[in-house]
Amino acid sequence: MTGHTPAGKLASSFGDVDAMCALYAPDISWKISTSIGIPPMIGRNAVIAFNRQVWTEHHRTDCIIEILDEAGDEAISAVRFLYRAWSHFIGDWYENEYTLFVRARPEGIFSVAEAMDSSANLDFLSGKPIGHGWRNLAGGVGDAVDTLGRTEN
Repeated sequence: MTGHTPAGKLASSFGDVDAMCALYAPDISWKISTSIGIPPMIGRNAVIAFNRQVWTEHHRTDCIIEILDEAGDEAISAVRFLYRAWSHFIGDWYENEYTLFVRARPEGIFSVAEAMDSSANLDFLSGKPIGHGWRNLAGGVGDAVDTLGRTEN
């Protein structure tokens, strides 16, 4: 399924940097979850350089996008999707849930706010099963992670 809003079109274009670039306004900015530690990218050159790095150094371009939810219009839109891509770092398929919040004008997308399951990302990059980090928190914090919402009081 290909997205129909600016956010959905952007997510559907992941891996094809030229197609992504065609959606951008000159003054685009891209912000990623703060916990990842990447500063906001400001301006077309910075965003395109980031996109090229992701789909050359980090992942192959043949990624798979499965749109789960999409909402909005041509000005403000959001998309939640599963992202699957081969990770050059790990040598295996990476899968994670992402959300993009996008603002656009007639000249293109000018604001992207990207969110992901950063805990799952770190588990993957450390070669651990998803949820490993929570399960191993000290002091019993992660002891009931598998039963959350499944037990009676």
